Amino acid sequence: MIDVTVQRELPVSADKAWALISDFGDISWAPGMDKVEVTGEGPGMIRAIHMPGDTPPIEERLESLDHDNRVMEYTIPKGMPMPLTGYRATAKVVPLDDDSCRVDWSCRAQEVGVSPQEAEAMAAGVYNQLLDWIAEELDRR
Repeated sequence: MIDVTVQRELPVSADKAWALISDFGDISWAPGMDKVEVTGEGPGMIRAIHMPGDTPPIEERLESLDHDNRVMEYTIPKGMPMPLTGYRATAKVVPLDDDSCRVDWSCRAQEVGVSPQEAEAMAAGVYNQLLDWIAEELDRR
């Protein structure tokens, strides 16, 4: 079982970061996708991420969305792009002051066919890339 957390301080308000991250149906800020299809609204909604090539979409399910505490949880029940099972991720935005915040992105999962260290490195790499894209998008806004 792995438990990975990546943190990034951003020079924007927590509200601004949360507005971007909490919009589960819109990840247009993340490059490299052919399209994203959204089914449903709020907790239980699915975003199907279609990547280039002839691979099945990655289906992410919004499990919870807590606007008061700025916490979102999601799972990937189909199309997991990493060698993991039982994956559950949490994104949390923590205010530091009026003009800065910290984003904590974490997951718990069971590695499959790789060592825990390899699985942890993969997940951390994905979260660092996501946080790079989020920082770039927030810079543009």
